[in-house]
Amino acid sequence: MLYRFGEKIHTVEGHSPLLGGLCAAFLTLEELEACAPALGLPTATVRQCREEIRYFRNSVEVGEGYCFATVKRTGGDARGEDCIALYILPSLLAVVEIRDSDGSTRRGFEGALRRYPPKSVTLPRLVAAFLDTLLEGDARMLEELEFAFSGLEEAVLREAEEEDFTLRLLHHKQHLLLLHSYYEQLIDIGETLGENENQLFAEGELALFRRFTEKADRLCRTVGSLREQLGQLREAYQSTLDIRQNRIMKTFTALSAIFLPLSLIVGWYGMNFNMPEFSFRYGYPAVALLSAAVVLVCIKIFKKHHWM
Repeated sequence: MLYRFGEKIHTVEGHSPLLGGLCAAFLTLEELEACAPALGLPTATVRQCREEIRYFRNSVEVGEGYCFATVKRTGGDARGEDCIALYILPSLLAVVEIRDSDGSTRRGFEGALRRYPPKSVTLPRLVAAFLDTLLEGDARMLEELEFAFSGLEEAVLREAEEEDFTLRLLHHKQHLLLLHSYYEQLIDIGETLGENENQLFAEGELALFRRFTEKADRLCRTVGSLREQLGQLREAYQSTLDIRQNRIMKTFTALSAIFLPLSLIVGWYGMNFNMPEFSFRYGYPAVALLSAAVVLVCIKIFKKHHWM
């Protein structure tokens, strides 16, 4: 679908009539291949759009009279990973939908079209408005992650963590690693567009790209803080495991120390010597009482010194 800006936003049939004002297009991969020759899009970039989803990454390429960028959106589980490509020409912003799992790319594109009054829309404003949609909702997502980590930390301190706690930490670590890489690559795209190497944008509006870069940088630093918090959480969990293990070993040590005198008594009376207690009528009960007294005294001493 092709849109032309004027007094209003007009829908244009086909993809070739780009003269006479600023235009924006939302294309599928099939539509891109069909209209690429008419729009003069580089063949190598069209071929790059056909790459498999797993090979997609955020990148930007600056050529004579055009900019080409690929973006693999990374966010929460609900949003998934969407892949898009951007063509920026002197009078055109074309967004190519490679994969849009939940329609967020199209909604972001339509939102960018309506962000400014049609008469005041310029190419830098349009591009920056669409780039902002790539970060939409991410600050809230990171805030929710921070609250989730605080809940995990509380569970560790209360020793109420779940059995799959380590696996959850691993999933969070992988998610944060993807987010950190995603924001770093968006920063690279924003900085490259802000350099305006091929003079596609008016100098007075390059601040829009700097603002986008700063926003992506803030999110990247927030992810860095969350990764540090996750590392501290993992250390706290490991410390809790060590404390539990020490507590168990302390209990076993105390039990061993309590029954050690009993082993001595058993060994002593197990020897084949003439002992008075053998001929004593109450010898067996006396030894049993002696053993019980030794156990009780040991338990009292251990509890007094907090050894068990």
